[in-house]
This record gives sequence, structure tokens and C-alpha cells, in this order.
Amino acid sequence: MAKKIFRRLRGTQDILPKDQANWSLVNDTFAKLCVDAGYKRIITPIIEDTNLFVRSVGSDSEIVSKEMYTFEDKSGNSLTLRPEGTAPIVRAYLENGLSSHPKPVKLYIVNEPMFRYNRPQAGRYRQFFQIGVEVFGSDNAQTDAQVIALAVRFYQRLNIKFELQINTIGDKYTRKKFKSALTKYFSEVRDKLDETAKMQLSTNPMRLLDSKDKKVIKVCEKAPQILDYLDRDSRNHFEAVLEYLDQLGIEYDLNPKLVRGLDYYNKTVFEFWGSHQGMQNSLGGGGRYDGLVEELGGKPTPAVGFSAGIERILIEIGKTGQRPAVTSPYVFVASLGDEAKKEAFALTEKLLDSGIAALSETNKKNIADQLSKAAKVKADYCLILGKKEILNQTIIVKDMVSGNQETVPIGKIVTTLATRYKSK
Repeated sequence: MAKKIFRRLRGTQDILPKDQANWSLVNDTFAKLCVDAGYKRIITPIIEDTNLFVRSVGSDSEIVSKEMYTFEDKSGNSLTLRPEGTAPIVRAYLENGLSSHPKPVKLYIVNEPMFRYNRPQAGRYRQFFQIGVEVFGSDNAQTDAQVIALAVRFYQRLNIKFELQINTIGDKYTRKKFKSALTKYFSEVRDKLDETAKMQLSTNPMRLLDSKDKKVIKVCEKAPQILDYLDRDSRNHFEAVLEYLDQLGIEYDLNPKLVRGLDYYNKTVFEFWGSHQGMQNSLGGGGRYDGLVEELGGKPTPAVGFSAGIERILIEIGKTGQRPAVTSPYVFVASLGDEAKKEAFALTEKLLDSGIAALSETNKKNIADQLSKAAKVKADYCLILGKKEILNQTIIVKDMVSGNQETVPIGKIVTTLATRYKSK
């Protein structure tokens, strides 16, 4: 009698040798872009205290109520296989003293397994893998734009076509007023909602806005919009984010119905939609979660992040060729004055687009402090922008090894750096 051959569990996958090239392409591409932009890698356990997710994600969310793999260990502790990566990283940030590090603290993950019990389908598994970034300690709209720009750069490197959807959901007081308006609106059309939608109406009516059900989508067409309930700070922050995206030439669609699925989000939220997945077309997304660090026991700390599922990205890659990693100098962009800071922001993103590792520090006002930071991160070059340089459209290039410096036209800085580095 033949022995039974065991088979993998439903919703899991074997990543075979033939699949490894594309998996490596995704992870290696993302990791290099993160390192170039000054992020440090973090790895957290796949099991956590269940209450970590109940408090962060929300007890009424579908993840907590329906999708988590939760069990008791032999000591009676309630443990959960992590369904998402942000809450564990916040826990690690607080527990390991990263909150005392100079801000912003920039962290990234690659090829990290997550677990959710849901119906398996194309690009969606019960064990799936994510890449992502988290930035702690900056409430600047520029940081939102930098995180989005990193994601854009990643998809572009993989030749993936995408649409950037973006919205703001304001602060907790904004959302309270908005939820009341939504509850009133949907209660009047309750007979047009299915049982799932009715349940969401009683727990979090905002979730109805990004429903994939065609009937609910139709009902949502005349629903209130959050932009009409925004507080002034959230509105100003969002307008600044859009200005920075415009400065970088990043195209986006304003989507007032985009809310994201987790309770910890506030202000900026965004998603990247692909072209080959129908209704399940989200390639990744993120946003601000300024209250989560405090909710999990830390001091009030602004934060913003992005994550994406590798399986859905692989669907989009198709037959795109691999782009080899570029050996490049590490460049620190220092600036003095508001106009110079704006120029430094755009220049840093341009360098990263060109495959040159670059970092800027706009929180430090003193040039000496910025040069000190450039030395600490072991930058090959420091680029210096001030009022004079902005006026003359030039930039100072300081070789951090020899100490030599020269002034070059700002429009030629990318080719100059590439040439000088190759000659070393």
C-alpha cells in the first residue's frame, strides 16, 4: 500500500528554483533602493502577542475579526502569526530603544512572511510575503512624498505600470465627524447593502467607501466626501504633499474614497494600482500613522510607511528584464535656507532616480551639523546648496575623503558624480 503524499496547505505556496530569479529581482531591487535612501533593515518575529494587533489594527477590523491566525501556547498566552508588518516594527522600535536614535529613524523589510486567513486567489495567499518601509519622527509632508517617491522608483525599476491613488483622511476628530455623516447616509440606503456591508456600517462605515462590491460602489457614488470635513492642519499637510509630488513630476489621481483598511492611519493615505488584477489591483500602499507609537506605549511620534505584497508584484512583472544593480557613490545633500532645502529635496530624489545613493537631512539647520552627519554616514561626497548656489544655479561638491571641493553647474551634477566615481 502506497504511503500518503503530504501536500501543502491551502493558500500556501512552494517557491521553486525556477521562481527564484524573479523573487530575487524584487527583493534585491527594493533593498538597494532602500539602502541608497538611508534606510536600515529590520526583521521581527512572525509571532506576536495578539493584543498588539487588536490595539493597533482595530478590534472591529476584518483582519482581527476574521483573518488572524491566533492560538494559545502551552503557557496559555494568546499569540498571533503577524498579519501585517507595521505594528511589530513599532513594537521593536519601542522595545529596543530605537526611539532614542536621531530622527528620522528609517527602517525597511524585505521578503517578510505575513499570515491572513482569507479566500486564496491570484496574488493572494494565506502565507504571503511583503516588502516595506517605515519612517519615525518626521511630521514633514516632504517625508510622505519621499516614501511615495521610493515606491514609485521601485515600480519603475521593474518596468511595472501603475496608477498612484492618493487621499487624506484627516485627524481623529475629522474622522469622527465624517463617520457620523457616513452612518447617516448609509442608514438611509441600508436596504441596498448586503450583510457584509451592513456589518461594516455598524463597525467602521469608512470601509464601505473602498468596497469591491459593484452594488456598494454604486451606493457610494453620492456618499459624503472626507475633503468636506478636513481640519486645517490635515488640509495644509495634504496640499504640501501634493506640491512635493508635483515638484518631482509624479503623477497621481486624487481619490476621495480611498481610506485604507487599518484603523491606525491618519492624514495621507495612498495606494498603487496595477493593470493585470481586475478588482484586486492593489500593488501596495501606505500612509501616515501618527498616533500608533503612542497607542502602543511610546511618546507621541509622527510616522509614515509603505508596504507591498511580493506575489502581486510578480504578477505584474511578466517578462520584464532584470536591471543590474548600479555601483554608485554615496552622496549627502546639505542645504541652507528654505529655497535650498526645496532644491535639495528634489536633487536627492533625482540622484536616487539615477541610481546614485543619496541622503539629505533637512531637520538640521546648521551646515556644520550636516557635514558632520555626512561624515558619520560615510558619504563619498557632500553636495552643498545655499542662497548663492540657488541664485547661480550651481552646487558645491565636497570630496569627503580628500577634503577637496569645487563648484559645478547643478544641471551637470549627476554626470559629474558618475564620472568622478568611475575614475576612482
